[in-house]
Amino acid sequence: MGRLNLTNAHKAMIAELYARTRSTVDDLPYTDEFDQLHAEFEARSSQQISKHDFWRVLSGCRKGSRLVRKER
Repeated sequence: MGRLNLTNAHKAMIAELYARTRSTVDDLPYTDEFDQLHAEFEARSSQQISKHDFWRVLSGCRKGSRLVRKER
């Protein structure tokens, strides 16, 4: 599996998109909201990324403290 070529600007875009959601990162997988985030990221960034890789980047952003903290 190849390494993703996402810039810090792409990761900032993912963080911005996530900030507009109501769900926490852990609650997002397999939801319509996650699918919408993924589709909007692809449309805005012109990057094709699998949902699995999108989830990995989103989780990595959380671990790197790049995402707003939400109450469960």
